[in-house]
Amino acid sequence: MRACRALDTPLPERLKGELLSHLADHARSYLQKRVREDLVDGGREVIEEVIEILTVAVLTPGTADGTGFETAFHKKLRQRLVDRIRASQRVAAVVEQEAVDPETGATIEAPDLRQLSPEDIVVIRDLIEKLPALHRKAFQLHRLGFHYTSSNPDESIAVMLGKSPKTVQNWVERAERQILELLESKR
Repeated sequence: MRACRALDTPLPERLKGELLSHLADHARSYLQKRVREDLVDGGREVIEEVIEILTVAVLTPGTADGTGFETAFHKKLRQRLVDRIRASQRVAAVVEQEAVDPETGATIEAPDLRQLSPEDIVVIRDLIEKLPALHRKAFQLHRLGFHYTSSNPDESIAVMLGKSPKTVQNWVERAERQILELLESKR
């Protein structure tokens, strides 16, 4: 850790990259044994968020996290893991709001993925993966229960993505329409 953060001795980029990769692998191995399997995606997303926090701390001189990782690596990893798990649980606890079709005013029901065949789920996942990155993120956040806008900026998709609530709502509703059209065409 100290070698990666050393300010007085510039390291070759390749060596710094290898050290950082080694730290990330070590942290990933350590975290995988401690993450709960009942989390979304088996906790892999939470682990990768902690690895990202570690990477930023290593590459940004003077950060408190960097100093914390340097002095108590595993303790700091556990703290950040707990932080990310708590954040993940808050996301899961938020109630999802209904989408409304702007043209007709009708409520658009999001597809219930529990009633779909495995083939339908794969096709829908492929469709979601083909969405532009911000559209996909907006759709995923909405499915997790975040609102288009909220008094709490940590629960507002618009704030998180730096877009207007109407733009985010249009992206989500467009994705939901595409999914519904896809499912209707398969029947």
